[in-house]
Amino acid sequence: MWALAPNASAQQKYAHVNSNEIKFITIDGKQSEVLVRSWQSKKQFGSVTIVGPSDTNADANGLASYLRTHINQRGWASISLTPAKGLYRPNYATKPEDISQAGNEQITVNTNKSTPKYTSEQLLELRNFQQASLSEAINQLGSTISLFPGANILVAIDDSAGMVTNLLYDKKIPIPDVFVVVNPYREFEYLIDPQSQRKSIAEQLVTMSLPILDIQSRDAHPISITEASTRLNYNQVKPARYYRQYQMSLDFTNQSGWEEALNQIEGFSRTVIGR
Repeated sequence: MWALAPNASAQQKYAHVNSNEIKFITIDGKQSEVLVRSWQSKKQFGSVTIVGPSDTNADANGLASYLRTHINQRGWASISLTPAKGLYRPNYATKPEDISQAGNEQITVNTNKSTPKYTSEQLLELRNFQQASLSEAINQLGSTISLFPGANILVAIDDSAGMVTNLLYDKKIPIPDVFVVVNPYREFEYLIDPQSQRKSIAEQLVTMSLPILDIQSRDAHPISITEASTRLNYNQVKPARYYRQYQMSLDFTNQSGWEEALNQIEGFSRTVIGR
């Protein structure tokens, strides 16, 4: 059930958002904001669920916020989740009391990679908690999505795209009509015990029999850029309707890049649904 009235914290955080767009769901016993913005066009194609990068809010600056407020004029309602708390943003600082213990129980990491202050067990525990929270949030959206008949697009950005891909692969969340990954990656997966590591994003995407748009920009996380060719190689065996990788000509530092991504999402989705 939706909580209809925004609380004081949400009013302050989303002071720039119309209060009637702010809804709440309960995740792990705590309220979490969902921003719902209706169609603003005579065209009514369905809805777009947006999951921004972890550690941001439901109206994250940049692409997520732009999609939320601009896709409505093109015939899609927008439903923006509060992303999961960041698993992949550990504190790299060394505690003063640990300085004298340098070298003890260190994780062996390549020199070009940062060393997180987490063990494999901690990373696995935090990853599972984060994915459970995201799964719980997405699974509460059914009644809201049903308010906007038509196709449902699921857009996931950055590390959230890596998480949502895994949830779809494990069949933990409903299958959308169109799945859009934007600069997907999983940081520190290589530090988890091999038996608990997930299949790569490329391997998981290739098993999915739903239309997938894979957007890659030049200013993405290095892991996403490195793995883009692998995702393409794995998935190019599919018909164009079921997988397309789009290499951005612009980046996401300004509105021109956001608009380019929006055009690709709209164009691919309308091709898929035949509208």
